[in-house]
Amino acid sequence: MAEIFQWDRFAAVLAHASFSMDPALRDIPAGTLALGLSDCSSEGIALNCKNSQRYRSVSAWLWNFNDAERQALKARAQTNPVSRVVIEDFSLDSCFAWLLYSALTLSETDEFPPGLEKWVSYIDQWEQGSYLDGDDFSRSAACLHTVFAHAQLNAASDEQHQYDAARLQSGFTRCIKLLSDLVNQTDAPLNGILPVASAEYQAAAAALAYEHQLYQLAIPRAATCQLLVEQSDSQRKVLIDALFLNEQHASGLFKIFARNDRTRSWSKNGFTLLGIYRPQEQGTGNDVVISVDPKSGVSLKNIWQALEQEENVRWNGQRPDDKPRLLRSYSNAAGPLPGSPNQPWWDDAGNYTLLGAPKRLESGELGSKLDWWQDILPLIWQQGFVDHLTPRLQQVDYTTTVSEGQKRVCAWRWSQPDSRIQQSDTSSYLVDTPTFQGWLAGTSQATPPVTPYALPQSDRYEAYWQSDVLVVSHQQGVSLFSRSADNPALDGLLAVARRIATLSDDYAAFLTQIRQIFKKWPKQLKQHASSIEDKQWEEEIFALRVNALNVLNSSETLFSSADENRLSEMLQRQWGLHDQRGTLFAQLDRLDQLMQDAIARQNSRRHRIYGSLFSALGMGIAASHVWEPVRDILTTNEYEWQLMLFKEPDVTTQHLADIAGQSAHFELITLIVFVAFALLGFVLFWFFDIRSQED
Repeated sequence: MAEIFQWDRFAAVLAHASFSMDPALRDIPAGTLALGLSDCSSEGIALNCKNSQRYRSVSAWLWNFNDAERQALKARAQTNPVSRVVIEDFSLDSCFAWLLYSALTLSETDEFPPGLEKWVSYIDQWEQGSYLDGDDFSRSAACLHTVFAHAQLNAASDEQHQYDAARLQSGFTRCIKLLSDLVNQTDAPLNGILPVASAEYQAAAAALAYEHQLYQLAIPRAATCQLLVEQSDSQRKVLIDALFLNEQHASGLFKIFARNDRTRSWSKNGFTLLGIYRPQEQGTGNDVVISVDPKSGVSLKNIWQALEQEENVRWNGQRPDDKPRLLRSYSNAAGPLPGSPNQPWWDDAGNYTLLGAPKRLESGELGSKLDWWQDILPLIWQQGFVDHLTPRLQQVDYTTTVSEGQKRVCAWRWSQPDSRIQQSDTSSYLVDTPTFQGWLAGTSQATPPVTPYALPQSDRYEAYWQSDVLVVSHQQGVSLFSRSADNPALDGLLAVARRIATLSDDYAAFLTQIRQIFKKWPKQLKQHASSIEDKQWEEEIFALRVNALNVLNSSETLFSSADENRLSEMLQRQWGLHDQRGTLFAQLDRLDQLMQDAIARQNSRRHRIYGSLFSALGMGIAASHVWEPVRDILTTNEYEWQLMLFKEPDVTTQHLADIAGQSAHFELITLIVFVAFALLGFVLFWFFDIRSQED
């Protein structure tokens, strides 16, 4: 294929131009080329087709210029040489429009290069949100260029999203080089792109693999649901899969990956609606983007109207409208309608397939008063789910005053005739979706879901149909739903759910009582061990066993209906009541055994102390008795001393004093012997009990 775009000539033009990023620029000065910005009334050259009645892309708008328009554009470029390029992004459309403009101005004729019809159509479809390349993203020119452009744009900005002019020039130049290589390779992009031997292509392929990995890592943390939305120009409603995620780094391919995700979407047709929140881009218009696949024929008009209405309410009559942004929804043939806001929600040129948040106002104030978590997500959820469903549901039972830890029971029934027979109410389609099951589970939780993020995960509840009644149970309670307004099975299943919930609450209260006993008795054993008696504990454990029997026998768990028994078994299993009788009494037996062991240990310690004291006293007394004869032999006792006075009248006083001193000395020895043997007796009994067994 002959080379359509001569890169050397384009590279020279790019090298002599300065680049800047200014999405809010309106007035284009002379010597400036603006891509996708402002309008053609500026002094400079503005290539912009926003709000065009016929074209959605700048490339298609340029390509369809007539002879006079091409001549005028070329003449203006010659008389007003471009030295500065202001861009909105590095998108495929912006880059291709620059190629067309440069090819026209550098050409000796007033014609665009021939053979680009399929590329123009391809880019125009891409700009409208249509992906036509199939499941192999690596062969898509649009995917390759988009991820490469995002990588280059991120490299040109700092953490404060300020762009360096030199990096902008380098990044835009590389994007132009990649696109020119792809165009020069084939004139039919839908046939797929083959690998190109260039650094830009290799970087684009690596960026594509990286972005797809980011999608796979982000999707588990995203919120998915099914919504009912209206089709364009029709009152019919269609059921779609929706995906909401918080994106830290802007990506142009998340919506492509999501719309072609056949495995994670419930319908296996991909996620038709995609809501992306980028908090780091607040005020740029890209911080909140809500889009649908244009091929689906779905319209977001109702959501757009609800967003604009809520904005007007939040601004409380102070919404700026002195310089209204030209928007299809706020204009007619004469121009902007009175009261048109300066920064409305983007309406995708009246097609309502892509909604974008308002940009920052010229004063620096944010153009939107709505918060993603508190306002926008609840509004989408209300519009696409709640408003279609809850008016047709009749609440049968709902437990409003529930203490913490108690089971909640609620029941709903369809208030209209069975839609499976009449097929007239598309709202009934929601009943068969996982989103309805999650919402039903949420109604019997502490906080019902108000956004898709608040829906419980599917692994947190069990759902099944039984006698035309949908049963959704989880740890906090159970919800029931009947397809028909007069289904007697619902009343029976509701009675079962209430009875098992009551039993579960009683059982939980009994377990709380056991925990309190576990806390009370060890403390008493530690502080008042001497005052606790075996009989005191026996009386309390007896009362506890009686209470346990009362709890287990207070509610009958066997029913006459097979469906009711199935529900009873399922709830008992999920709430931990299935084999509670044996488990409960096993806990009581273990508690009793533990307390008996604790009391026995306290008694054993007390007995050891008493035994050691008596052993010490006995050993001391025994030693004193053994020492008494020895002391009598070694000393002069009182009888010998009296005889000595009669037998030896001339005994001196000093001799008698010596005898008395010796007797006193041996009395002290007697006391020491008593104490030593008493201590020995205490130690021997403390470490060896009365059975002579070592502790």
